Amino acid sequence: MRSLPRLGLFNLALVAAYFVPVWGIDALRALLSPFGGLEDRAQAAAIGLIPQLFDVGSYGLMRASSILAAMKLVVTAGFVAYLIEYARALAVAREPDRETVDVVLALAAAAAAIWTIAALAQGDAALIRLHATQVVLVAGAVIVVTVERHATRDLKRAA
Repeated sequence: MRSLPRLGLFNLALVAAYFVPVWGIDALRALLSPFGGLEDRAQAAAIGLIPQLFDVGSYGLMRASSILAAMKLVVTAGFVAYLIEYARALAVAREPDRETVDVVLALAAAAAAIWTIAALAQGDAALIRLHATQVVLVAGAVIVVTVERHATRDLKRAA
C-alpha cells in the first residue's frame, strides 16, 4: 500500500472541509428555526418548487423544508465521517475506505444537484452562483477521484 493518500482523496478532504461548516450551519439553522428555515433565501428557493409539484399546505411545506435541511445534515455527517476516515488513513499510512468515499461523493452530488436545480428554477443570480460553485467543487472531486482510480487500475494491470 501507499504511504500517502492520492491527490483526489486530499482534494475530497478539502471539499469536505468546506462543506462541513457551510452546510452544517445552514442545516442546523433551518432545523432549529421556528419557520422551518424558510426565512433563508436558499431554503425558500428549494422549497418553492414543492407547492408547484405537489399539492401541499403550509404543514407540508414546513415538513418538506425540514426534510431538505435534514438531507443537508446527512451529507454534512458523511463529510465528517470521510474526514475522520481520511485522518485515520493518514495516521496508519493506508488508503481511506473506498465505500466511504463513494457514498460521500454520491450523496454530495445528489444534494448539490437538488439545491442547484431549485436555484435555477427561481432564477436568483446570487443563489445560482453559490450553488453552481458548490456543484463545481463536488464535480471536480468526483472527476479527480474517478480518473485516479482508472489510472491506478491501468498501472496495476500494466505491472
